[in-house]
Amino acid sequence: MSVPTSHAVRWLPWGPEAFAHARDAGKPILLSISASWCHGCAVMDSVSYADPRVAALIAADLVPVRVDADRRPDVNDRYNLDGWPTTVLLTPSGEMLTGTTYLPPDGLLSMLDEVSRAYATTRDTLDQRAADIATRRRARPRALPLAIDPDLAAPDWLRDLLVRERDIEYGGFGAEGKFLHTAALTAGVRIYAKESSEPLGETISRALDGMAGGGIRDGIDGGFFRYVASREWMRPHTEKMLEDQAAVVRLFLEAGRAFDRPDWIDVARDTIAFVHRTLADQPNGRFFGSQAADEGFYQLPSEALRRTFTSPRVDRTLFTDWTAQAASAWIAAGDLLREPSLAEFGARALDTALVASYRPGEGLAHWVDGGAGVRGLLTDQVYASRALLDLHDATGNPTWSMMAEELMRTALRTLWDDGAGGFFDRPREGADAIGLLVDPRKPLAPNCVAATVLARLAHLTGDADLQQRALETLRGQTTGYRDLGLFGAPYVLAILDMFD
Repeated sequence: MSVPTSHAVRWLPWGPEAFAHARDAGKPILLSISASWCHGCAVMDSVSYADPRVAALIAADLVPVRVDADRRPDVNDRYNLDGWPTTVLLTPSGEMLTGTTYLPPDGLLSMLDEVSRAYATTRDTLDQRAADIATRRRARPRALPLAIDPDLAAPDWLRDLLVRERDIEYGGFGAEGKFLHTAALTAGVRIYAKESSEPLGETISRALDGMAGGGIRDGIDGGFFRYVASREWMRPHTEKMLEDQAAVVRLFLEAGRAFDRPDWIDVARDTIAFVHRTLADQPNGRFFGSQAADEGFYQLPSEALRRTFTSPRVDRTLFTDWTAQAASAWIAAGDLLREPSLAEFGARALDTALVASYRPGEGLAHWVDGGAGVRGLLTDQVYASRALLDLHDATGNPTWSMMAEELMRTALRTLWDDGAGGFFDRPREGADAIGLLVDPRKPLAPNCVAATVLARLAHLTGDADLQQRALETLRGQTTGYRDLGLFGAPYVLAILDMFD
């Protein structure tokens, strides 16, 4: 698949050629981070970037680079400015000059003109300032947190946080919009199953009932949207992501069993059915990435009316980490629902992803769509390894655990931080390691999954080094997870998995 384009701008992909061209031409980079499912991105392409004045200015004074947020999560995580589309101006070395999210034509024209003029007249000063910033940032020391033990009080912290931050009137969390918060709620369900705390149980029940009955769930076509803009669970942002559907399936199944709520199990079944209709190729064993937002379509109040319109576009790209997350959920669903065909489809989809994206010694590619792109990201190695171990547990076949071990040993060789422990999100070398991609990042969720996978592998193999690496990985996340609030829940899940 080619780089997504507007009609007027000739976008270049992220890579050394674009940045070398910017350096040689003495022009700043215009970085646009978009997504196939993003309504605002489509509007900005069709309105702002289609404006002849904007297109002419870009062609004359800037080097335009387009990045798909799903295909390049490493770029998105470093340059995203709290939303899509993200519009960033960079030096040819990849340092930020300024940026924002959506801009109408006049606002975009004003920002681009101001930055291009400033760079043309003060290029040396801006380049030197960027180099100094990068030098200081990369000189920060990293120390191995040997004195920090995993926080075994993390489940108590999350239980109290869930109760404290709940929306008593409408359920869920947040005074304005609401996210699904599947990781926090899944951890809450597992904590509740151990201690039956009444306030926690009420908090979870109100949240799941709000999700199941509110506008964040598509009551006609099925599936869950990513976000709603009101505390009453209304005004959804209407994109549907595979990773969200997988997490919702797992959450409602576990909660349905823990709370004896068959209606929640029905929600999981309905979500599985939506995925099979819309986000999966069942004959070929494959999950798709997302379905695009379309507010007008989802406001249609009946199935009959929707049938008269074209459904929102599905991005049929195979994303390795999302496929692995869905495979884990489907394997669990096959067991919990006593429907082996679900587990079989999850296993087939995982095998499809591995065959298409694996390269010996280099790990898995992040996406597959007529080719494979960006190889060796942490997120793909750890979620695929977890799914392989789930498949091993379900079948007893050692082939799956051996493949999981191979992927994790590759990650240990290519992504491990020898100075401070834990895993970087991407290899620090490579032709596209430009700008902020050179900087080490150790994201919470993939590292917490990595810790649990290493611990499971240590148990299977008896390798004490893998257990030590698991502990070091978790230690490296201990001091920061509480600062993330409910988004720190992956750490709690790791504690529950490793120390329960």
